[in-house]
Amino acid sequence: MAILNSKQLWQERNRLSEEQHKLVDDGKLDDARIIEGQIKQLDITLEHVIDEEDAIRRAPKTPQQKETFGLRILGPRDEFHGLEFGFKNAASVVTVGAPTEIELELDPKLPSLLNNFAATLQDAPAIGSVSYKQRSTQTGKPDTWGGVTNGNSATKAQVLYSWKDAVANKETIAGYVPVSKDTLADYDELMSIIENDLLIDLNEATDAKYLGGNNSTGIVGVLNTPGIQAYTNAVAGKYFDAIRKMRTKVMTTARRVPTHVCISPEVKEAIDLYKTETGLYQSLGDSVYWGMQVVEDENCHGILVYDSFAAKKRSIHGGTTVEVGYYNDQFIKNELSILAEHTKALQVRYPDAFCYAAKTDLDKSAAAGA
Repeated sequence: MAILNSKQLWQERNRLSEEQHKLVDDGKLDDARIIEGQIKQLDITLEHVIDEEDAIRRAPKTPQQKETFGLRILGPRDEFHGLEFGFKNAASVVTVGAPTEIELELDPKLPSLLNNFAATLQDAPAIGSVSYKQRSTQTGKPDTWGGVTNGNSATKAQVLYSWKDAVANKETIAGYVPVSKDTLADYDELMSIIENDLLIDLNEATDAKYLGGNNSTGIVGVLNTPGIQAYTNAVAGKYFDAIRKMRTKVMTTARRVPTHVCISPEVKEAIDLYKTETGLYQSLGDSVYWGMQVVEDENCHGILVYDSFAAKKRSIHGGTTVEVGYYNDQFIKNELSILAEHTKALQVRYPDAFCYAAKTDLDKSAAAGA
């Protein structure tokens, strides 16, 4: 999933507007008012995303690569003469075992059918671990001055804003796979590996770290970042209600507009299968809840409501690198290893713009949660 943009939101708004008009024409005014509430929430998100997009346009741009990931590694087909021992380039690769004959058609690893949290965050280059100021708590607020009483002046309200020092530590995620030397000369086989298997695995492992990483010297995922908000109310599985209340918590506490809601496949399934008192499935749409883009991620074990502009992925030293070399006794086995890795960091500038609820808490009944 690409980062949410205003064009996608506008398309969703048009869809809801058309659905609302049909309900009005059919005399279903109560259902039309429900859609109206959805449109109002979507308008709030749309305004926020437009402002953030404008800020991104004004920011310095990094050069865009037009080639595919695999093409950047292997180069044009008509110039390819096989990979050599010691090869190193900025990209990624995976492979097969050493067959007795070279198979030109390989079944690639299929990407996940679900979206992921990491894809919704902005990506910015960095030269190493990033030290930055992270927004923290506010103490006090403006209040009425008590004036002077019997010659004594009352103390005026003190307001303290605070920021704390934070570090987005870099962490290297890597994997290698043994291949036959014949594989290094097969363009189609290498291209399939590069564009599919190894890169898919690498990105899925990185997504898990951005969400739940807990490395004191590396990536600390959003769910383990101090300062994020927690929603622990027992709602007996009323997930759609909880999402709306979590949106309010982010907007009132962080004063940020949530753009996404990341949910586990089990939560998404339960929302899809929810039936009204008349036994009909509730129609909530599939991609937008309460003005927020829905992200279904296997690494999320509950609900995470968040503003995707409140955190950044930081790519260290460019991007993914690929190396070819020997490991252990591969020299005498006519094998080599292809190693792919990248170094990343996660910078969370507004922790309270993230609100998380564990499914185990949401499933409790009100009596059990009391």
